Amino acid sequence: MSANLDMPVDTEWWRLSDGALGEVGVLIEERRKTDYLREIAVVRERWNRSSRTKDDRNALLAYLTVTWKITRGEARDLVRFAELFERNAVRDVAVEETLSKQHLNIIDTTLSAAPEADRDDVEAALVENAPQFDTVKFHDLAKHLLYLLDQDGKAPDDRELAQPTRELYITRRANGSFHIHGHVDPETGAMLEAAIASKSKPTSANDTRTTPQRQGDALAEIIEIALGSDQLPDEGGEKPHLNLTMSFKDFQEQKGTADVENLGPLNAASVRRIACDSKVLRVILGAKSEVLDIGRTSRTIPNAIRRALIIRDKGCAFPDCGRKPRQCQAHHLVHWADGGPTSLDNLVLLCSRDHRLIHHGGWTVKINGGLPEFSNGHGR
Repeated sequence: MSANLDMPVDTEWWRLSDGALGEVGVLIEERRKTDYLREIAVVRERWNRSSRTKDDRNALLAYLTVTWKITRGEARDLVRFAELFERNAVRDVAVEETLSKQHLNIIDTTLSAAPEADRDDVEAALVENAPQFDTVKFHDLAKHLLYLLDQDGKAPDDRELAQPTRELYITRRANGSFHIHGHVDPETGAMLEAAIASKSKPTSANDTRTTPQRQGDALAEIIEIALGSDQLPDEGGEKPHLNLTMSFKDFQEQKGTADVENLGPLNAASVRRIACDSKVLRVILGAKSEVLDIGRTSRTIPNAIRRALIIRDKGCAFPDCGRKPRQCQAHHLVHWADGGPTSLDNLVLLCSRDHRLIHHGGWTVKINGGLPEFSNGHGR
C-alpha cells in the first residue's frame, strides 16, 4: 500500500511499511504547515478589511473562536502572524519555505524584542536563516542576535554581585509530594541548567520519559549525589539523611507508614526501597515514645561487597540503562528484613529510577548464571 494524503483516518495502517508510514507523516506535516499559512492569509485579509481598531480586533478574535472553533489564544496567534506578514520578506520566506508556526513565533517575538532601529537588520538575518534550522537551533540563533545587539545588558552593581537574589519556595502537598518554585541569579541558573542537562539525557532509544520527567529525575539524582558528599554539615554524607521511624513489624509486613522527621507519613513500600542501601539504627521506644535503648548503627551493604557488585554489574544492571556505579544503589533481591542475605547472589546495582521500578513498577529481578535477569511479567 502506497502513502498519500487521501487515505482515510480508518485506514489499515498496519499494512503500510515503515517507509510508507514515514512518508505519509511527512506529507501530513507539510500540509498542516501549508494549511496554517493559508489560515494566516485569510485572517490577514479580514483584518485588512477592517479599520484595525481595538474593537475590530476583539470582533475578529470572537469571530475566529466561534466560527473556526479555536481557542482565543490560537486566534490571537493568527492575528499576530497576520500583522507579522505585513513584512513582505517574512511573508515571502514563510510561503516559499513553508515555515512552521514555531518559526513564525520566534521571528515575531525576536523582532518585538529588538530595538526599533535594528529591526530591519534583525529581520534580514532571521529571514536568511529560518529555512536552514530546526526550531531549537533557530531559537538559539535568535537569542544570539538579540545578545549581540546588547552584549553588556544591565550592568550589575556591587550589591547584586555580593548578594545575588536567590529564592526557593518548597511547599508540601496533602499527598506528601512537594511543589518547588523560585528564581536564582544568572550564574547559579547556568550551573543548575548544566547539572540538570548532564543527568537528563535519555538513557536509551527506549526511554519514553518526557523532558520534564527526565529533568525531574535528574534533580532527584543530583540531590542524592549532594547528600552523599562529605561537604554537607552534620550529615557528613551518610545515607539515608532522613530519620524514618516505624514499627519493625509494619516494616517487615509492608503495611502502615513511617514518620519522616516529623514532616508526615511515608508508605512502608517506599521505606523498604530506601532501606535497601542505608544505615540502620535499632532504637527501642517505650509506651510514651521515650528512648529505652539504642543499638549499634550497621550498614546494610559492606564496602567490600559493594566493590564486588561494581565489578560484576559495572553500573545499573537494568536493561538499556548503563548508569555509572556512583549513580547506583544496591538492591536486595530478598529484602534483608525478610531474612535475605547481604551477599553477591542476593544483590544488584540499580539507579534510583530503576530501583523504583523494581519496588513499585511490577518488575522482578533474579540472579541467573551469576548475572542479574529482569522480568516485567510480559515476556521481558
